[in-house]
Amino acid sequence: MKTEKKIILGSVLLGLFLWTADALLDYLIFYEGSFTELLITRVPGHELYIRTLIFVCVVCFGVFCSRIMKRQAKTQEQLMATANFQDQLINAIPIPVFYKDKHLIFTGCNKSFETFMNLDRKNIIGKSIHDFTPKELADVYEKKDRELINAPGIQNYEFEVQSPTLGSRKVIFHKATFEDDQGSVEGMIGVILDITERQMAEAEKEKLIAKLKKALDKVKVLSGFIPICASCKKIRDDKGYWNQIEAYISRHSNAEFSHGICPDCIKKLYPGYGTKASGTCPGEGQ
Repeated sequence: MKTEKKIILGSVLLGLFLWTADALLDYLIFYEGSFTELLITRVPGHELYIRTLIFVCVVCFGVFCSRIMKRQAKTQEQLMATANFQDQLINAIPIPVFYKDKHLIFTGCNKSFETFMNLDRKNIIGKSIHDFTPKELADVYEKKDRELINAPGIQNYEFEVQSPTLGSRKVIFHKATFEDDQGSVEGMIGVILDITERQMAEAEKEKLIAKLKKALDKVKVLSGFIPICASCKKIRDDKGYWNQIEAYISRHSNAEFSHGICPDCIKKLYPGYGTKASGTCPGEGQ
């Protein structure tokens, strides 16, 4: 049976009990005759009105209470449904989320925070940060938290977290205070954003950029239209002077030249050395 029906039935029974108790008092103290007569058949007029009024009032009070209980039960169900939805919503967030009261005691967290800290919720709620964090880090967290409680609003800062499973992690803390119905600070909610991989990628990117800059500093590139003599192969510079090709290239790049003679020229200039390897000069090695 539902609670509201039980309350109504109880109020009816209470009204009947009061009716019977009043008849019993009349029988024992004020009237002569049988109890049954005073209870039903020979009820004095003024007593009948009083008993009926009491009975109706008790029943109405029971109905009123049952309505209130029904509304409270409905409100409680809605609150439980809302709390359950909020709990599922928080747990669905893939980054660590936690709550603290104004005394800096943990009052809640999501699954990601449990995983990040390698702790069950029961070992987090009701504890302070000093209970599961190295002191040198916990002191900084507590100092920042107190600053936020004393100056309510939003707080962001970059620091580190020692995760039992992931080791030392570079993170950004996003925290904000929340208030009660009277506008007083009730506590804070915080989010931990792990930026370790991002920082490592940025550091690697900076190293690569530095290497590229260093390599580019060592390279000079020849480009554009270069006038060259069709006969002697000299190159004309922007001042109109003709330069040996190796001198021109050396001035406009970091290239260095080493001289030798190709096989065709050896046969033409030094027939007796035509069998020597390419790139050697007559008399080389003597």
